[in-house]
Amino acid sequence: MAALGFPTEWEYSDDCDFADEDIEMLRSFLPQVREVLSEWNLQVNESKTEFCTVYLAHQKDKDVDGQLLANNERWRRSKTLGSFLCTEKDIARRRILAESAFKKFEKIWLTGKKISMDRKLRLYDAQVVSVLLYNSNSWSPTKATLNKIDTLHRRHLRAIMNIKGWPNGQISNKTLYARCPVEKLSERVEKQRWNMFGHILRSNENTPAQLALLFAVESSGLFEGRLGRPRMNLFSVLLNDLKDRSLSMQNFEQLNEIRDIAKCNRCWANLYGNRLQN
Repeated sequence: MAALGFPTEWEYSDDCDFADEDIEMLRSFLPQVREVLSEWNLQVNESKTEFCTVYLAHQKDKDVDGQLLANNERWRRSKTLGSFLCTEKDIARRRILAESAFKKFEKIWLTGKKISMDRKLRLYDAQVVSVLLYNSNSWSPTKATLNKIDTLHRRHLRAIMNIKGWPNGQISNKTLYARCPVEKLSERVEKQRWNMFGHILRSNENTPAQLALLFAVESSGLFEGRLGRPRMNLFSVLLNDLKDRSLSMQNFEQLNEIRDIAKCNRCWANLYGNRLQN
C-alpha cells in the first residue's frame, strides 16, 4: 500500500502514528522511534503505545470468549487524538459524555429567569455541544446515527427551555429550533465536514491527509470489495457530499478540479449553501 502512496506515518503535536501491513515490523520499529525522539528530548510513553490491526471480521468470526467480532473488532475502540477510530463507537461514547456534561449544569438549566435563555444556550453550546461534536468533521455516520444526535440535542433544548411533555408542553421540532434559535446538529456535522474537506484540499500536497485522499482516489478501482452492501467510510461520505453538488472525484483530474475550486474560500462556502438550497 505504501508503494501506491498510502501515508505510513503522521504526527500531530506530540502524538505520532505509524502504519504498515506487517505488525511485527512496527514492533521492531519502536526502539528506533524511541532513540530518534530522545535526540529531541522527547520520550516515548510505552504504556500508552498501542498496536492495533484494522480489519473487518466475517459475520461468524468470534473472539476467545465466544462473542461475535463483526462490527465489534478491537480497533473500533482504539483512540487517536481523543476519538475512537470507528465513527459509530465514537458517537455512542460522545453521547454518553455529552449527557454527563449536561447533567453537571442541571441547576443552571433549572434556574428559570435568573439566567437569560441566550446565556444558557451559549453555555450549553460551549460545555455540552462541544463535547458531543468533538472531531465530528471526520465522522462518517449513518442517517440513523445522526438522528440519535438530533434527538439528544432536542431533548436537551426542551429541558433548558423548561418545556414539559405532552400535552401542555408539546411543540414541533421546527418550532423548537426557531425559538432557541439553533440549527440541527446533523447539519452542523455536515458543515464542519465540508469545511474540513476544503481545508485539506488547500493544504500542502505532501501532508498525510492529502496523501491519503490521493491514495483513496487513485486506488478506489484497484481493490476488490467485499460482497454485500458497501461499507460507509469518510471517503464515501465525501463523494456523496460532492455528488449532491453535481461534482465528482473519481480520478486525479477531477481531484485537481476540486482543489482549484477549494482555493477560493468563498466559492467553497457557496457550494455548501447550494446543497442546502437543493
